[in-house]
Amino acid sequence: MMALLGSLLGFGSSFLPSVLDYFKANQQQKHRIEMMQIETELAQKRSEMKLVELDKKADIEETRGLYEHDRSIDAGGFINGLRGSVRPVVTYAFFGLFVATKVVIMVKVTQAGGDWMQAVDLMWDGETSGLFSAVLAFWFGNRAISKYAGK
Repeated sequence: MMALLGSLLGFGSSFLPSVLDYFKANQQQKHRIEMMQIETELAQKRSEMKLVELDKKADIEETRGLYEHDRSIDAGGFINGLRGSVRPVVTYAFFGLFVATKVVIMVKVTQAGGDWMQAVDLMWDGETSGLFSAVLAFWFGNRAISKYAGK
């Protein structure tokens, strides 16, 4: 009986290294697949970052080209002054229109017998304060942030 048990145990244990090698190879294969997936994700993220970097460089070059082109145009003192005044004149015109609208509201409310406080409530609503904030941030915020950042 002992001989039979010893034979069976010897025969069964001869397969043990093969079974262990199978599980070990399976584990290594899973590890390789995981590593390849991680490497693929990393390569994809690097590609995305490279595209963002190239896009930013293109924006910088475009802006630089626009400024160079603008500096290269010299049409004389009057025309250069006129070209430089377009944005301020448009800004002043829209600000004048804004003030005129608010004055009309004030006049209409007081003519209708209302109090000037009612007119102020009508003139300074949420949209007006948002617009006013956006304009101030556009004109003065960039300069303040640039000074703070040291540019």
